[in-house]
Amino acid sequence: MDGTIYDSSSLARLAFDGSADELRPPVSAPDFVRRVGRAPVDASRVAVICNPRSHGVKTNGLDVPPGVDVLSPRTRSDLRRTLTEFKERGVELIVVAGGDGTVRDVLTCGGPLWKKTAPAIAVLPKGKTNALAFDLGIDAETSVAEVIEGWHADRFTMRPAIEISRPGEAGAPVRGFLFGAGIFVSATDLAQTTHRFGAFNNLAVALSMLGSIANVAFGFGGSGWREGKRISIAAPGVATTEEGMDVVGTRNRLIMLVSTMHRLPLGVRPFGRERGGMKLLATEAPVPNFILNFWRTIRGGDDAKLARAGILRLDAGQFDIDVEDGFVLDGEVFPGGQYTLREGAPIAFVTP
Repeated sequence: MDGTIYDSSSLARLAFDGSADELRPPVSAPDFVRRVGRAPVDASRVAVICNPRSHGVKTNGLDVPPGVDVLSPRTRSDLRRTLTEFKERGVELIVVAGGDGTVRDVLTCGGPLWKKTAPAIAVLPKGKTNALAFDLGIDAETSVAEVIEGWHADRFTMRPAIEISRPGEAGAPVRGFLFGAGIFVSATDLAQTTHRFGAFNNLAVALSMLGSIANVAFGFGGSGWREGKRISIAAPGVATTEEGMDVVGTRNRLIMLVSTMHRLPLGVRPFGRERGGMKLLATEAPVPNFILNFWRTIRGGDDAKLARAGILRLDAGQFDIDVEDGFVLDGEVFPGGQYTLREGAPIAFVTP
């Protein structure tokens, strides 16, 4: 998809290798960078990964202190090489200027390199959607210089990523923060349409949400919106008597969401009260009294009342799933099949 470091001509996939990666040269001296302020004394320990296709970067450029490297990898292979070079020269803070997809790519490609010596990560919300930055409380006007100040002051917020892998595969997992299946895939397509008309962030979320409601409630989008998709969910290690275990099994589901974030844009609370850990929401299809129950769900309504309408929540460290029609992770569509979702180790994000 446009707006991520993925090669837009290739399918998203869990193994980040492919010949298409080798066809585009890296951009190591971006012309959108403005050098402002004073050079930090430890500039060599800081580096910026910038997605030049990100909406905020294309619109406003990027202010960076002198001496801080700014690199814009154009492919997954180049991103891995760039992160390897950062590790070899002792970079301790990586600033990611882009949207949720850019953050996902950096964490995914960097995960196998960092292990126990991971650098601190800072997010500058420059993309079309910036849900993680919202969760971390990072303002759209935050600068690289302010991020460096926050790093010096040891201001960090810890968040684990969702780690997604295929059963039996030894490759590194994909790391992200908002997983969606069922009509969430179609809703993401709606969001892309709103982007083309100039709507971003909360406005894009609101418009795609309204469009999804209309398609389900009034049948504007055809029967596929109401019937849901076949999704199998298992939660190994969770007691069968635990509240929310009714979600386990294989059936048609209108939507499935998983996240490790505490807060989502527009104040929606599909997982209920604010808390840490990996949280799941899954609804049966169809949902009775859809508009009323949809409103109750996004406002964090009572679990027991929602459960009677087939709307279930569950917290777990792992979910084993089989999705009929693919899923979305931080804006990127992945193919259907069997996957394991695990709660990863906490990542230190700088919060200026």
